[in-house]
Amino acid sequence: MLESSLDVRGSTEFARPRLRWATSAFAFALVACGPPRGNSGDAGSDGRVSGDGAVVGEVANGATLYARMCASCHGEAGEGGRAIKLQDWSRGYEALRRPIGTSMPAGNPAACTGECPDRIANFILTELTTRALACDAPRPSLRRLRRLTRNEYRNTVRDLLGVGGAAVQGDCNRRTFAYFPGGRMVGRVNVAGSFNDWSADRWPMTFDIAMGAWVTTREVADGTHQYKFVLDGRDWVRDERNPMTASDGFGGQNSVIVVSCGASMGSSTGVDVAANLPPDARSSGGVFDNDATVNVVTASHTSEYLRSAKAVVDALGDRITTLAGCDLRADRAGCGARFVREFGARVFRRPLTSGEQTRYTALAMRGSDPVLGLRVALRGMLVSPSFLYRTELGERQPDGTYRLTGYEVASALSYALWGTLPDAALTAAAADGTLSSPAGIEREARRLVADPRARTAFASFALQWLEVEPVANATRNQTLYPTWSESLRASVMEEARRFVTHVVFDGSHRLGELFTADYSFVNGELATHYGISGVTGTSFQRASWPSPDRAGVLGLSAVLARFAHSDQTSPIQRGIFVRENLLCQEFPPPPANAGGVPDVDPRATTRARFAMHTSNAACNACHRYIDDVGFGFEGFDAIGRVRTTENGAMIDRVGSLLDIESDGGMDALRFATLRELGQALSSSQSARSCFARQYFRYARGYHETLSDRCGVRSLVARFGAAGDDVRELMVAVFAAPEFVLRSPR
Repeated sequence: MLESSLDVRGSTEFARPRLRWATSAFAFALVACGPPRGNSGDAGSDGRVSGDGAVVGEVANGATLYARMCASCHGEAGEGGRAIKLQDWSRGYEALRRPIGTSMPAGNPAACTGECPDRIANFILTELTTRALACDAPRPSLRRLRRLTRNEYRNTVRDLLGVGGAAVQGDCNRRTFAYFPGGRMVGRVNVAGSFNDWSADRWPMTFDIAMGAWVTTREVADGTHQYKFVLDGRDWVRDERNPMTASDGFGGQNSVIVVSCGASMGSSTGVDVAANLPPDARSSGGVFDNDATVNVVTASHTSEYLRSAKAVVDALGDRITTLAGCDLRADRAGCGARFVREFGARVFRRPLTSGEQTRYTALAMRGSDPVLGLRVALRGMLVSPSFLYRTELGERQPDGTYRLTGYEVASALSYALWGTLPDAALTAAAADGTLSSPAGIEREARRLVADPRARTAFASFALQWLEVEPVANATRNQTLYPTWSESLRASVMEEARRFVTHVVFDGSHRLGELFTADYSFVNGELATHYGISGVTGTSFQRASWPSPDRAGVLGLSAVLARFAHSDQTSPIQRGIFVRENLLCQEFPPPPANAGGVPDVDPRATTRARFAMHTSNAACNACHRYIDDVGFGFEGFDAIGRVRTTENGAMIDRVGSLLDIESDGGMDALRFATLRELGQALSSSQSARSCFARQYFRYARGYHETLSDRCGVRSLVARFGAAGDDVRELMVAVFAAPEFVLRSPR
C-alpha cells in the first residue's frame, strides 16, 4: 500500500490528441481564438470548463480564461501575433468587452458568456500592460510533484539495482489498454479484437478517475493482433493513441499491437520493468511525456508498481546483501539500519526523515530471515511516493516563496539532462551546499551536459520535440510502399537519434545546423532508401545528401513519414508540424461550420486536391498559413523518398511560409527546397524562441504560463547571445535565478 507521507493528488485534466487545425479567426481584427486547451479540467479555483469548451458554474479567473481562449492568437502576454496587440489597449473597457461578449471565441462564442467577457476584459486592462509584466525580479513557478515517466522509472530501477532495466519474467504478455473519452459521455467500454474472438463484452474496462480513461490490463498471446474499443455495446472505435493500424474491411481502421515475448523468456534479465505501466499522458497541445500537470499515479499505475517492485526485488535474491554493504548475519540490526539509511537515501534521492528511518528499519527487521527483511523494506521503498515522484516543493523563505532544496535541484538536473537519478557526485553537491548557488548549479549542469549520458536524454527530448516516436510502429500501404518494413522503421529512428545528438554534441552545437545540415547518418538499408551510393551493411556512417532538396531534421524520413498518411502525403500535417513544433504557433480547432473536404478529382495531385479545398474563402483564411508550407514537402512521399511525379503529373514542390516571425505581418517566404526552408528557420527569431520554449517545457515539466514570461524571455536572449549553442541552452534553463523559486499557489 502506498504510504501517505506526501500529497500525491494531481490534476485530472484529460489528455487528448493535439489540435491540428486553425480557425477562420485570422480574418478577424479582434479575436479570442478557440475553446480552451484540454477537454475537461480545472479552469481555475473558481470555475471549470466543460468538454465543449463552454465555461460552466462560477466563471474562472481572467488569467485562466485569457490563456485558454485568447493567447494562441493575441500572445500569452497580449503582445500580438495573428491577431492585434492588446498590451497597449487604449480604447476603453466597453470597446474591449463588447466584441468578446458577442463574437468571441470565433466559431464558439457560447464558450464565453456571463461574467467571462468581463473577467477577460479586466485581466487585459489590469494585467497585460508593460508595467504589470515588467521583468524587474525573478518570478517563481508553482510547487509541483513530478511522477517519474515510464522511461525515467525504467532508468532509475536499472541504475539503482543493476537489474538492467528488467522486470518480471512472464509479464511481457500483459498489455494495458486505455480509452480516453475526452468530452464524450460513455457508460461502458470493452476491448474487442482478434485476441478474444472480437467479443463485444468479454473484456470490460473500468473508468480510472485520476487517469481520465477507461482501462484494463490483459494477457495477450504472442502474435500480431487487431482490436477496437466498443462503446456502450454499439460504437466500435480505434485506439487513437496507437499509431499502428490496419484496414477493418469496412472503410475504417483497426488498431494493431504486436506481442513477441517468447524469445525473451529465457533471458537472464527478463523484460522491461515499465512495459506494463499505462502510457504517459501528454497535455492538450503538448508533445512531451513528462508534463507534471497530467501525469499522476492512478490505480492502474499502483497495481503495476506493486507487481514490478516485487519482481525486481525477487530477481535480486541474495544479491541484496551486496547493496547493504555490511555483514547482515553478523549484525542484523546495525546492517539493516545502515541499508535503510544509506541505500534508502539513493532510492528517495534525499536523506530519509527520522520517521522514515524508523519505519523502514522496522520492516527490515521483520521475520526471522534477515535477507527477506531487507527485501520487504526495499519493496516498500519502491512503491513509496518518495520514489515514484520527485518533488519540486522547496523550503519556505521569509518572503513567502519557496526555494528548492539541494536534493530537489539535483534530481531536476539529473532527470532532465540524464533521464535518471543523480550520481554520487551530484548527491554530494546537494549535501555540501554547492547547489544552493547559481554558480554551483551551473557548474554541475555543465558537468552533466559533458557526460555521454546527456546524449541519450537529449535524443529523448528531440524525438518528442519532432513527434517522431510513433514512426517506430507506423504502418504503410504495402502495395504502394513495399520497402517500408520493421527494419527500415528502426533504421529511420536510429538515424534521427544519431543526427540530433551529433549536431548538438559533436557538430557545431548550434540550432541552425539542426535545420540546414547537408548530411545524415545511414546504414546500407537507409542508403538505398535515400539513393546514396557507397554505403553497405548495418553500421551507420555519416553521408551527404545526394541533392540539395533535403536539409537537417526537415529531410529525415522519420519526420516526413510521421506527418503523412498510410497511403499518401499530408500537406496539412507537415505544414502544422512547422507551425507548431518549430515556430510554436498554436492553432485552435476549426469552427463548427468549417465543413469537410469537398469531392475532388482522385487523379489529381495532392497539391491540386488541396488547392480545390482551400479555394473556398472560409477555408483559405486558415489554411493559407498551413497548406502552403506543407506543399513545400510534396517532393517527398509518405515514407520520405524523393518523388517528382504523382498520378502521372509533375509535382509542384514550391512552398510558401507566411508570417514566419509571428508578428502579424503578411511577409511570405517562398522556398523550392527544404534547405531553403531550413536556412530561413535557422535565422528566424521565432524559431530560436520556439526551440528555447520547447526545451524549457521539457526540462521544467509543464507548458510555460504568464508568470514564466520573463524567465523564458531571458532564456531566449541567453540562447541567442551564445550563438544558438544548444548545450548552452541546456545549462541556461537551470542557471536562471527563477529556476529554484516556487510560489505557494
